[in-house]
Order: sequence, then structure tokens, then C-alpha cells
Amino acid sequence: MLSRRDVARGIGLAGAVSAFPALAAQKAASLPTPPKGQWTRFGELRRAGGVLHYAVIGEPVVGKLPVVLLHKLGGWLSDWRHVAPMLAEGRQVYAFDLPGHGGSRWDGPAPYIQSLGETAALLVGAFDELGFDKVDLIGTSLGGCLAVPLAAFWPERVGKLALVSCALGHRRSLAEIKVAVDDKQGTLFDKNGDPVPTPPELLSKTFGIINTGPINAEGILSRKSAGKWIQPSERGVAITEIAGTMNRIEAPTLLVYGQFDKAYLKFRSAAEAELKRGKTMIVENSGAFVMQDNPPATARVLKAFLDET
Repeated sequence: MLSRRDVARGIGLAGAVSAFPALAAQKAASLPTPPKGQWTRFGELRRAGGVLHYAVIGEPVVGKLPVVLLHKLGGWLSDWRHVAPMLAEGRQVYAFDLPGHGGSRWDGPAPYIQSLGETAALLVGAFDELGFDKVDLIGTSLGGCLAVPLAAFWPERVGKLALVSCALGHRRSLAEIKVAVDDKQGTLFDKNGDPVPTPPELLSKTFGIINTGPINAEGILSRKSAGKWIQPSERGVAITEIAGTMNRIEAPTLLVYGQFDKAYLKFRSAAEAELKRGKTMIVENSGAFVMQDNPPATARVLKAFLDET
């Protein structure tokens, strides 16, 4: 039999749970506003535990798969705003904010690990709700790492796959993740786990970025928006066997790197060896964040790949 204390606890818990959406909405209202792009419309999909936010440009075209864009760690869908319009010439393009990033808000605190597998399943659920049997999938950094298990374990849902500047590595243990993410990144986050502003020089040193000023300024905003979801998302990448999963991918796959990339080119040879139907393209005059550092060249490379027959 329930005691009065049990009932009181239950009522308190129910009240706390019901307050999550209101608290999430209040927090979202105080977050930075993403830069505007040429998006046709925006939308939201309620998934288990949260809301996926997305933007659309272009109209559906018979015989052409929709293109789905996934952003980098600590980024938001606006990272793709300069590339999406060219990709939308002749097809429809969707860009998603990943869990806890941009306009995608979750009810309650971030987990210790936001795994790629659970996020991939969320996206497949979103595809179902949007009526997409199959998509052409393009992801960068976190988004590209996420695209690997999605394409590998739902092969019937992906027509073509582009992996742009991704850490396509092997699974790490929890102990290794604690050292690499929790301990070594102390200067990038405050004691509460929120990101602190970083100097533009860090982008050139770590990623070979050319246009460091504007990209860094926007990155400070997008990382603030992602907040405590950045490290859980990075742990999700680290705990996933990405390199060993790539040989399951059936879709034609394009690897994309910036000419001056200092972070991701080291994964190229191993990724090329694993892919069944892969090729590589380099974006000239760009560091790792090619969609921001050289959007026109990036759009040309991706559009040429999508238009191949």
C-alpha cells in the first residue's frame, strides 16, 4: 500500500517532469539566435524525450531523393546555410539540429553519453514521420560520425553518403574517454560543463581554418547554444566503433577534406580502405570546417557527387 510519503513523492516527481518542457522553452528563449539563411521554412518533430528542430529549402522533386544535412559538434544547422541553397537546385534539402544543439531541445539534463546509435534511431524516426523512405545523407564532424551507423544499420534508408571532415576512429573505453574528454578538455569548459569562449587562433592551430574570425565568433554562439550537450555528444563519438562499421555501408560514399585540414586527414587512408564504394575529394583553400571556410567550393563538390548517376 502506498503511504502518504510515497504519494507526495509521486506528485513531486510528476510536477518536476511536467515542468521540463516549460523549463526547456524558457532556456531556449535565452539562447543565442542562429544566423539567418535562405531556408524556406522551419519545423519541429517531437521524438522520445525531446524535440528535433529542422530547416528546409527547396521543393520535393520527383525522382530525386531529399538531402539531409547534419552539423558539427557544438554547431547548429546554420553551419550549412551557405551550402544548402546550391544543393537545393533541383531537389529538397533538410538540415537538422542534433539533440541538445541549436533549436533541438531535450526535456531534462544532458546524459553522460549521447550515443550515436540512439541519435541515429531518432533521425530514422524523423524520416518516417516526414515520409522519407530514403535520403541522400551528408554529415560533418559529429554529423558525419552519426551518419556512419545510420547508413550501416539502416542501409535501405540512404541513397548516397558524404562524410565531411570526420573523426572516423575506433571505439574507446570509458577510461580512455574520461582522460580524453573529461580531463584533457578542462580549459574548454567551465566547472558546470558549459563551454567557454575560445580564441580564433585555436581554430587555425587545431583545424587549419582560414577564415578564423567569423567562424570563431559564430562557433562561440553555437557552442553556447549546445552547452552541456557538447561533451556527452563527443563521448558518444568516442564510444562508437566507427572505423570498423564503415565496411557495412552499401551506399556510394564521398569523403571530403579541406586542403589545410589539420584534424581529420589522418583518418583518410583507413576510411578509404574500409569503404566498399568510396572516393575522396579535397576542398581547396579551406581548413576542416569546409562548409563555412569555403562554402562555394564545398557546394560544388557535394552537388557534383549528388548529381552523379
